[in-house]
Amino acid sequence: MTVSLRVYNRMIQSPRELTHLLRQGKLIGLADETGFSVAADPQNDAAVAQLLQLQFELGTPYLPTILTQTTEQVGMYVVRMPEIAFDLVEFARKPLTVLYEQGKNVAPVLLEKSPEIAIRRSLNADIQRFLGGYGKGLLTLPFETNTLPAQAQAAIEGGMGQVVSTIQKPQIMRLGFNGEVEFIRR
Repeated sequence: MTVSLRVYNRMIQSPRELTHLLRQGKLIGLADETGFSVAADPQNDAAVAQLLQLQFELGTPYLPTILTQTTEQVGMYVVRMPEIAFDLVEFARKPLTVLYEQGKNVAPVLLEKSPEIAIRRSLNADIQRFLGGYGKGLLTLPFETNTLPAQAQAAIEGGMGQVVSTIQKPQIMRLGFNGEVEFIRR
């Protein structure tokens, strides 16, 4: 069973329309193997602030996470990427969120509380194609559920993707500059 993302009873927008929304600082909904998320352009100050406000209002414990298409795209958001990170990210067959010590190329408000940045490479082919067309990653607020909370649904202006009935919660690990590994969730 799959659940499709519907936005205000409209059909899902085209990648071109979603790209336009993101570039205008709007939030969109994404659905993939880890469930539903709300996404923003990671470099748009207003959109990132809106996403962080949504996180605060909903009290969600999940970290805002950069979602990337490829391992190479991960390097766009990390000051120093340990060599082991390439293999960990590239060969992950299950969702894997990695916390890196120092982020970059994101709205400053995201790194105000902590310089750490959470990044996950998408395993969903449709989302990967969208990210490839967009040319960079997206900052997502994951919910790890097969439904979006009403407040999140009201905040988004478009969306794409399908979530399967069995959601795969990502493993979460912290990776130090020198390759030190600490699992937070296995």
